[in-house]
Amino acid sequence: MIQAVGAISHYADPEYIKILMELRKLGITPSGNKTVDRGKLIQEKQRLEEKFKVEEQALPNLEREKLEEQRTGATALAEINKILLGL
Repeated sequence: MIQAVGAISHYADPEYIKILMELRKLGITPSGNKTVDRGKLIQEKQRLEEKFKVEEQALPNLEREKLEEQRTGATALAEINKILLGL
């Protein structure tokens, strides 16, 4: 990371240095243009936010499916117990 900071330290704009460091953390190659790189960073952050929103919405569905699977197992166990007990 120190080498990366050293490589980009020739830019005098601290905001641009921060943008470059964020892009590198995300694995995005900077273009060398502050406006373009800021746009890339904003787009990637929006993409990640959307991805997390979709995952958060899917979580309740997964929980419901898990509960349904457990209920099905409990129902099957109850049926087996009825047979074994002769009820």
